[in-house]
Amino acid sequence: MNKLPPLTALRAFEATARRLSFTEAANELHVTQSAISRQVRLLEEHLGHALFVRLTRRIELTAQGALYYREISQAFEQISAAGQRLEGRRRRAHLTVAVLPGVAALWLMPRMELFWRENKDIEVRIVVSTAAADFSGGQIDMAIQVGALPGMRPRGLPLKNRMAVDWQGVRADALFADALVAVCHPRLWRRHPVRTLADLRQHCLIHTAVRPDAWAHWLHEQGGRLAAGQPGITCSQYAMALQAALEGEGIALAPTVLADSIDPGHRLRRLFDGPLPSAGHYYLLTPDQRYEDRPVLRFRQWLLAQAGQVA
Repeated sequence: MNKLPPLTALRAFEATARRLSFTEAANELHVTQSAISRQVRLLEEHLGHALFVRLTRRIELTAQGALYYREISQAFEQISAAGQRLEGRRRRAHLTVAVLPGVAALWLMPRMELFWRENKDIEVRIVVSTAAADFSGGQIDMAIQVGALPGMRPRGLPLKNRMAVDWQGVRADALFADALVAVCHPRLWRRHPVRTLADLRQHCLIHTAVRPDAWAHWLHEQGGRLAAGQPGITCSQYAMALQAALEGEGIALAPTVLADSIDPGHRLRRLFDGPLPSAGHYYLLTPDQRYEDRPVLRFRQWLLAQAGQVA
């Protein structure tokens, strides 16, 4: 760093070399012509080279001055570009969205490139969370949750998710239904076909920690119950449970939107009569005071359009 010339002198030289005029450089930098001339001489003394040939009515760059100007002008351009990039980042809108793990990994993230491609001025931060949405601290701007809205009479498979810490001033936009479907790899079905609930006893059931009672509730709705000694494994998230089913490790029970996301070609076999609806729905939650903010509005419109493509 001790090799750097005086930066004020460097700026005076760059402006003078670009305009080939002490007077015009002084006007550009809002100083006197004598101040510019003094700074240029200071730089020449620092470098040990004459940078200008001072003629009667004009100035010209010396060979050393022309070479020096070419190199430092590139540095000035880089500094200017760096400032413009920082300014651009400052002007970008920031949006933090809390999303359930399975929805984030299997449904949302594969689509986010589409949003970023069309909305380069909005930076979306995805926070994976199973906790009830809490907008009071300003840590999140929106949330994707699953459950029942306040005042709704629960119908279907029980779902005890608490979607929001406080519903005061929170709006909910419906995304897609929550319905659970049992799926398994075709080779498991060929080995032990599953036509009745009793046939499930021949298989390992894949549970998920985020909804640990799902199999018990699903079987109850079908008129059955978990058999004593029923083999099973528990995965922490739906992405892991569905991947285990794809690898033939057992029968998974998962929301259709997630099963269809990880398995769009239906390599997994859907069992029985298809999905059973739960008492809840997937919603996009937004604080009322942020609802019409430009980045929130654009992300909500895009998200609802994407959800509309779910069968």
